[in-house]
Amino acid sequence: MTFRPTLIAGAVLGVLFAATPLPVPLSAVGPQDPPPPQRPTQLDLSMGGRGYQPRLGLPDFVVPSGDADLTAAARVVAEVLWADLDFEKEFYMIPRADSARIPPAATPLALPLQSWVQLGADFVLFGSVRRIGDRFEVDLRSIAARGRNPGSQEFGRQYQGCTIDNPRACAHYIADDFHKETRGLDGVAQTRLAFVSNRDGARLTGRPLNEPGNSKEIYISDYDGANQRRVTANQNLNIAPNWSPDARSLVYTSWESGFQDIYLIHPFGGGPRSRPAAGSDRMRNMLGAWSPDAQRIAFASNQGSERTDIWVVNRDGTGLRNLTPNTPNWMDNRPTWSPDGTKIAFTSDRSGTNQIYMMAADGTGVQRIISQQHSDAPTWSPLHYIAFTLGSGPGHDIAVFDLLKGEVRVLTDGAGSNGSPSVAPNGRHIAFTTTRWGREQIAIIDYPTGRNYRRITQAGTNTYPSWSPVPAR
Repeated sequence: MTFRPTLIAGAVLGVLFAATPLPVPLSAVGPQDPPPPQRPTQLDLSMGGRGYQPRLGLPDFVVPSGDADLTAAARVVAEVLWADLDFEKEFYMIPRADSARIPPAATPLALPLQSWVQLGADFVLFGSVRRIGDRFEVDLRSIAARGRNPGSQEFGRQYQGCTIDNPRACAHYIADDFHKETRGLDGVAQTRLAFVSNRDGARLTGRPLNEPGNSKEIYISDYDGANQRRVTANQNLNIAPNWSPDARSLVYTSWESGFQDIYLIHPFGGGPRSRPAAGSDRMRNMLGAWSPDAQRIAFASNQGSERTDIWVVNRDGTGLRNLTPNTPNWMDNRPTWSPDGTKIAFTSDRSGTNQIYMMAADGTGVQRIISQQHSDAPTWSPLHYIAFTLGSGPGHDIAVFDLLKGEVRVLTDGAGSNGSPSVAPNGRHIAFTTTRWGREQIAIIDYPTGRNYRRITQAGTNTYPSWSPVPAR
């Protein structure tokens, strides 16, 4: 789906009155939040100003009367846009329930700005929609409620190409565009998650070690857990999906052939499924990870030996190479690439317990970087840290290793067992598996605060999240 944003020139809309700063509403600060920074004066209020979280109101969009389908779609866009903007915490979003108490306005000029100021709003996002054939257009404007020029427009843009049957995609696009234009932030509203679930699992008998159990399939969803759908259906054990850099393909581990091997699929079409490492009952491959250039896959393999090494193969099956061939009976696994593709971090028990090591992408220069005992499942972030699973059990936590400072810090709060982290493409959030609500589910927390737990899955048992590097189409 292609959206075409059109800029709207900023203008003072003519609603002028003196607005005095208000204290922070009680609902604006949660129990874990630090005291808010000093609110800007009327002279320096800006949506793009750093060091302050502007307060935004977002009322229902204006819709031409008599179009029920468009009205429903517009409501979805407003609700999802509110949630997308709230997710990144660049803005304090006035709760929708509070906004509903303010009389609706048909035009930006008619906005009751004093009422919005009483709710603590700095700006109001005024949206309107109009149908264009089987699609619709969103006109979104940011109107200053207070500051030097109440009623002035700081942001204005029209978004064409929205569809009645998928208004969420329209909202996600607008959210990412709005974050980029006003805060210089690459948002994640258009990204997706892949994960493993047994929710539709059929009884299987071919599971490794002949253990009884249900099959596990690969699922994908929007970043916020909406639109969950299954992308494998082989009634077997499928685990550890990993998105390709263009978010068009997934590599995952499956026992479908009777042994572990890595499979490459294209959830949105574009090619047949393949097994690039060409495993067998003697050469078992697992836990694949894409290189940033999308040309190679690093994975763990025993390749017929007693140990497990880190291997790499081109996506077309050529160039198979062992990167850690000189180890004795050690277990090297869970590779993850650095964002520039020059290094690979991985888990190894060569020191006696699982710890995190790093090497050049050609296998040279192996060194231990995280010496905490029982460290596992590293995932590399663009913000110069590695997230990983910490702890020997029964409980585990999500920790991060600051590559610049050489420091380890625990993010999760110890509730339940937490593991298998996957970092958002902007580095500001981490998806992971947790038992804090009972059965294993996928959750998200913010980096670096470790706050704002968000539950993503509900049905069945869900594990191995993977966050797409870019918007998935």
